[in-house]
Amino acid sequence: MSSVVYRDFPRPSKDIVEAYKDLGASTVYESISKEFRCVMDPGIKPIAPDTNLVGPALTVHCYPSDNITVHKAMTLAKPGDVLVIAAGGHVSVMWGGLMSYQAKLQGIAGVVVDGSVRDVSEIRRMGFPVFARHVSPIGSTKLHPGSINVPVNCGGVMVKPGDLIVADDDGVLVVPREMVTEVLEKARQRQAREREARKLYEQGKTSYEIYGFDKIFREKGVQEFPVAP
Repeated sequence: MSSVVYRDFPRPSKDIVEAYKDLGASTVYESISKEFRCVMDPGIKPIAPDTNLVGPALTVHCYPSDNITVHKAMTLAKPGDVLVIAAGGHVSVMWGGLMSYQAKLQGIAGVVVDGSVRDVSEIRRMGFPVFARHVSPIGSTKLHPGSINVPVNCGGVMVKPGDLIVADDDGVLVVPREMVTEVLEKARQRQAREREARKLYEQGKTSYEIYGFDKIFREKGVQEFPVAP
């Protein structure tokens, strides 16, 4: 397949992106229809704990062991974008410290790499959000341009340009751009229910009582005895 570059793409509104920053990846996951595969492979993790990342996906498809396309993508990124780099899980590095420094100055929100990164101590010190499959010192070539702002498979999930990335210590989630408003409303409702549950916990209630789990035990015919033999 020949390489192609689309210089721009439709993004969710800034208000919607900001609203998602108040939500965790797990809350958002519970608000998406399970017919969609939206969670990336758990092998893609933050390189530092307590990392949070929300923003529209600028997608990058790289040839194995070559990151020249990432450098091109950075020239197209707008503040708040998340670079989603599909590198097939290759051990050659797609991202490093100098690139993080440049990206932070540009206002890029963060990076998700189905591949390798390096200079992790430097990246941690600057506080730039990076999620990656591997850490490796192995460098990449810069000879084979790939594609930008096309659908890519990253971590087992199809990501389209403009889809919303929501990532934290629980994992990396992809919200299809056409669903961001619907999912946001459901996630807010779930968040409100969780606030109410916390109040009930403080009153001495248990999750078993609050959510009526005793009904499931009864329906399944579970026998209950006062004391174990």
